Amino acid sequence: QIQPLKRLAIIAETFGRGLDAPELKVSGSLEIRQTTNAFNQMRTRIKRFLKQRTDMLAGVSHDLRTPLTRMKLQLSLMKDDDAKKELEYDIKEMTAMLNSYVSFVRGETPETIANIQLNNLIKNICQNLDREKYEITETYSRKIDTSGRPLQIKRAIQNILDNARRYASKIQIDVSVNNDECFISISDNGPGIPEKNYEDVFKPFFTLDPSRNKMKGESGLGMTISRDIIRSHGGDIKLSPSSIGGLKTVINLPI
Repeated sequence: QIQPLKRLAIIAETFGRGLDAPELKVSGSLEIRQTTNAFNQMRTRIKRFLKQRTDMLAGVSHDLRTPLTRMKLQLSLMKDDDAKKELEYDIKEMTAMLNSYVSFVRGETPETIANIQLNNLIKNICQNLDREKYEITETYSRKIDTSGRPLQIKRAIQNILDNARRYASKIQIDVSVNNDECFISISDNGPGIPEKNYEDVFKPFFTLDPSRNKMKGESGLGMTISRDIIRSHGGDIKLSPSSIGGLKTVINLPI
């Protein structure tokens, strides 16, 4: 009876990390068969729900692009005045939000599992940041390898760094290992977030200051997407006060 339970534990762990897990073969005692059937049914329902969500977001994003394109064409024919500038700003904001939806959908689409060299991935992201505008320091305890979907992991880290650079001038990145987990700590010297709102920022479209977020070009989905990606890889994201005065975001991933 132990072997079917081991298989169930392995498949459940695999599926919980967002990886493709096959349906379990039903075998063993009555209780184990019932448990296996329940798991298979749950797996089917979750996969169906995720597909429906992805299809819905993809459809909405596609449908919104058509009227948005028409608005851009009509706007180009208008004379330059304050009204045109306001409309251009609104369309730019709508486009940014739409791109976030598309990014969210892409996070749900299949991507090949591969080995990820985290040090190199983070260094590549940081190379694209304006180091003349931001003071960025990177610390790596050692070479760290993990497995997962490289583009998704990159998107999750990029979103967090984008948040930091919107409000801060100094960013510290520390990458370390403890037992079978790696930790990516991103600290900044920005205004920070009240502790009571730490969980709120992971909710879709949540904003502390809507007017400020619009000026910064935020859609309210960045942190939601990041946590969704990291949790699908068996990790999590936690927030805490930063030692340099702003916010500290810690990503943990299994290795």
